[in-house]
Amino acid sequence: MLIIFTIVNFALILLAIFFIILLYIKFSNVQQLEQEYRRLLQEAEDTISSYVLEMKEENTIFLNRLNENPTEKTDNTMERFDEKEDNLSPTDVKDLLAQESLEINKEPQLKQKAFEDWDIKDQVLYLHKEGKTSEEIARKLNKGKTEIELLLKFRQ
Repeated sequence: MLIIFTIVNFALILLAIFFIILLYIKFSNVQQLEQEYRRLLQEAEDTISSYVLEMKEENTIFLNRLNENPTEKTDNTMERFDEKEDNLSPTDVKDLLAQESLEINKEPQLKQKAFEDWDIKDQVLYLHKEGKTSEEIARKLNKGKTEIELLLKFRQ
């Protein structure tokens, strides 16, 4: 009877040790997930804060330009659109059309360069147009998924 009791007691102790090890593994997995979420949150905060700083710098530059240029202009410098249109020569029209065609042909010029030489924004937009998801784009460009998603949202 004592032998059966010790065998059952030993089996219960082994079962308890097994459950303790199992709980420890689950707890370590939860800690790893928590660290990953904190890292992703920090990455998102850094991306947003850098975007806000960029916007702030652009706003200050814009305000400085506004303050430099006086808003009040005399009648001599202000011309009506109709008067300007009458003064356009055929060469001016050709120049404007040439500028427009250069803007249209900008994308084929990108295709002439190697994909790795493109700007990161152009790479992301090109891959997005091809139908790739943000995860696939992030994996291909070795960037964070959140960074790619924010870039795509800001470009829309």
